[in-house]
Amino acid sequence: MKKIIAVMALTCATAIVSADTVTSENIVGYNKSEINTGLQLLSTGLDDGSNTVISIFGDSLPANTIVSAYVNGTGYVQSIYNVNFLGNGSWSDPQLDIGNSVGYWVNLPSGTYTNIVSGDVVSDASITNVIASGLQLMAYPYPVDVTVATAGFTPAANDILSVYVNGTGYVQSVYNVNFLGQGSWSDPNLVIGIGQGFWYNSAATTNWNWVVNKPF
Repeated sequence: MKKIIAVMALTCATAIVSADTVTSENIVGYNKSEINTGLQLLSTGLDDGSNTVISIFGDSLPANTIVSAYVNGTGYVQSIYNVNFLGNGSWSDPQLDIGNSVGYWVNLPSGTYTNIVSGDVVSDASITNVIASGLQLMAYPYPVDVTVATAGFTPAANDILSVYVNGTGYVQSVYNVNFLGQGSWSDPNLVIGIGQGFWYNSAATTNWNWVVNKPF
């Protein structure tokens, strides 16, 4: 599928006091993604200051690459990388938001490309995302691997989380509630990896808040 490597570095807020002492203010993250031919479901997990398709991918991908974000209740919003006869490329929607908590598809027409994204790791103690009734394409907002059971969801009966494995299809975990009202995920250990988007299908009829506490 893809290989994601997350490397943390420290951005200095003051000068180095000695060879071993550095004080820091922001944590900068680096996402190195190997993107292969076909569809893959990705996420950025960082704040690069813009979080748009042009700031994250620039001109690193081939002509006719399609990046698609999903808007609940509306459908897909896409940006296509077009290259003219002079070899100059541009995105059809360069401002498409694919930042932090957004999951998105990349459809690569050919080849294998390595993309490196850098940006601030969100330092907030918690991040709140609204989960609406029905389908949404999302991402875990911090750059760590988590399981479905540890991601901080407060699910309703029959909620479904789906992770896409390139070349294989979906792996799902369903939230089941028994007659005593006790709930559990069918696959609590399903991993949402760094740089990986996922589908969340909420069975609730109203919106609810997904509150994610910083895991580090």
